Amino acid sequence: MPRYLYQCENSKERFDRITRIIDHQSIVTCACGATARQVITAPRVIIPAHMSATGQSSYQSPIDGRLISTQQQRREDMARNDCVEYEPGMRQDVDRRVAADELALYRAVDETFDREIAKMPTVKRELLETEMTAGMSAEAIRI
Repeated sequence: MPRYLYQCENSKERFDRITRIIDHQSIVTCACGATARQVITAPRVIIPAHMSATGQSSYQSPIDGRLISTQQQRREDMARNDCVEYEPGMRQDVDRRVAADELALYRAVDETFDREIAKMPTVKRELLETEMTAGMSAEAIRI
């Protein structure tokens, strides 16, 4: 059964309760008899120390299919396949890199657009400006 974290409304003391999932939202009281509120809405599950970080006692390497059953084998498998442990900040780092790459792409498109407009003959550039001020719109489409 999962453990849930509660906090006493009076003393602010925190404590765990092991509760069935269907009963986790029932009213809980602490040792002093006051009502306690749940601090974490998702259950915390305790994984035995002998189990791997994946929550399984053994698994097959997704890259080469070897059976992995110890932490040492996991470390060796990750090193052999040039992998790293997932850390909480990795997703935010990827999102930041993607945003920076998109910004660089938009800047490059803008620079290319400005450069191409500057290459146009004056008459063509004036015609384009007239059409744009008259309400024509242009949309950049990524192909």
